[in-house]
Amino acid sequence: MKLIDIFAAVKDRKKGQRRMDLFRRENLETWILYFPPGDVQRMHNHPSDRAYYVLTGRGVMKGLNETHELSPGKVLSIPAHEYYEGSNPHDEPMILLGNSHRPTAEDLAKAGGKRSEIDEATGKRIVYQHGGGRDEGKIVDA
Repeated sequence: MKLIDIFAAVKDRKKGQRRMDLFRRENLETWILYFPPGDVQRMHNHPSDRAYYVLTGRGVMKGLNETHELSPGKVLSIPAHEYYEGSNPHDEPMILLGNSHRPTAEDLAKAGGKRSEIDEATGKRIVYQHGGGRDEGKIVDA
């Protein structure tokens, strides 16, 4: 077993760090997302289902065809391959607890990589093989 104080982890995060991994098991990942006021993620997706539980603050989770207001105690399920972006238009931080299973080989093959984003300038899909960050994404929709 491993016990972690989530609020202590948030205080210890690096400046500008949004995601902090808590647990990485063979088939399960758990993390927290910290959204300071005004923060907006890029529209993106993942090859595995995601669930987010709102610990503190308020925000918005927007999909391609729907938008949900987030507040403490709410939980949101996002199916694999569905595009979404999280944002915090409010004046207090929002902290989410995230959970996902590791993608299978079939999940990755369907997605073409570990993460996809929508390029704001062209509207085309960018695929990242290693989940984004320093990974060089490739535009795949010609």
